Amino acid sequence: RAPQLWAPSPRYCVDNGAMIAQAGWEMLRVGQVTELDQSGITQRYRTDEVEVTWRD
Repeated sequence: RAPQLWAPSPRYCVDNGAMIAQAGWEMLRVGQVTELDQSGITQRYRTDEVEVTWRD
């Protein structure tokens, strides 16, 4: 196997708001939408424990 590593430029890795917006855009792009009354905030949300359904 020949694994590949891709890392964005550091200038794109400093703004969590931009990263959250990108994830939201990808979800919207594939039709994965959460209604406002079904959404919530989790203070200690671990992104490595979330099932990513919008990516192959």
